Formats: sequence, structure tokens, C-alpha cells
Amino acid sequence: MNTRTFVSLAGAAVLVAGCVVTSVSPFYTQKDLVFEPAIVGNWINEKNGNEFWRFDQGPDLSYRFTLVEEKKATIMEARAFKLHGQLFLDLFSLEQDIHVIPAHYLLKVSQITPALKMAELNEEWLTDLLSKNPSALRHHFIKTGDRPEDRRLVLTADTPELQAFIVKHLNAEGSWKDSFELRRDSAPVKTVQLKGQL
Repeated sequence: MNTRTFVSLAGAAVLVAGCVVTSVSPFYTQKDLVFEPAIVGNWINEKNGNEFWRFDQGPDLSYRFTLVEEKKATIMEARAFKLHGQLFLDLFSLEQDIHVIPAHYLLKVSQITPALKMAELNEEWLTDLLSKNPSALRHHFIKTGDRPEDRRLVLTADTPELQAFIVKHLNAEGSWKDSFELRRDSAPVKTVQLKGQL
């Protein structure tokens, strides 16, 4: 999944099948939370010069995360946390529509400076694992189209179960997609019309 796809998913809280793994429960507990000041600031995706990531400090060890494109911006809450010394970000849609279950997205952070380098769970790897062993992690496939492959994976496990699974497979081959990289941008984020108050 490229970050352009990510912003459309996060902003609308509508996911494209086979693109990203989401969870109905957070991947962190309060005791896992950390605050990394170096994450705060503006970041740019060098592969897409019209895409900016902005992290502002929020309350209670949170970040206000804004993903800016040419004519729109999407606002989410981000939480940094550590499991077994590994830093992660949990991105959470603040969509309050009663018809939408807010989703948590997990990113593994491998570097903060001088560039922010992150990777997401590999949906293909996880789907294959759960197809072979459905009891490995509680989940549900939601049909999104007419074809058998038109479905998306939603994790329904609670936080302790999610964390145990992540730790167990932290270094499993293929469990994470290739990292994408953002560089720090000193220029002001462009003024855009916010897409809702997510």
C-alpha cells in the first residue's frame, strides 16, 4: 500500500480490499505508551512531493496526525508505543459516524532520524497464515465485492491477544512490507481544506 492509498483509506474510513490490515482494538495499552519528540514536525514523502505528514503533540502522550495532499487533509490520532523494545505507531481514525467502526492501523517504526522509516503489516502474509490456522488470531473477513478475493481483513482480537501475536511474529519472514521513508520538511504545511474533523 502506498501512502496515497493510505490517506484515502484513513480519511474516509473505507478500505480497499486486500490493501491494509485494520483492528477494532488498539494495539497498545496505557503502560506501553511512549512519546518520541523527534516524531513531531512536518515530513514529506519523497516519492510524492504533494504529500505531507504532520505530527503535532497532543494530550496524554498522543500525537495529532495530519496527512495532507494537494487539496485535502485527513486528521487522525497517533500513539507511539513499544513492545519488547520495538517502536510502533497506532493510527486511529476519529470518525464518529455510528455506521462506521473506527479502525486502528499499525506501523512498525525502524528509524526516526534523519528520516522517518516505517512499515506496515503484510496483509498477504497475514491472510495466508490465518487461512492455514484460523485460530492464530481472532479476525473477520468482510466482503467488499463480487469476486472471492474482494474482501478485507479486520482483526477482532483484544489488545493482549494482538500484542502477543505481534511479538511472536515480529521478525517472521514476510510479516512486514518493505519500509517506506519520509524526510523532515522545514517548509510550512500548505493550507488546505480539511476533510472533516476526523
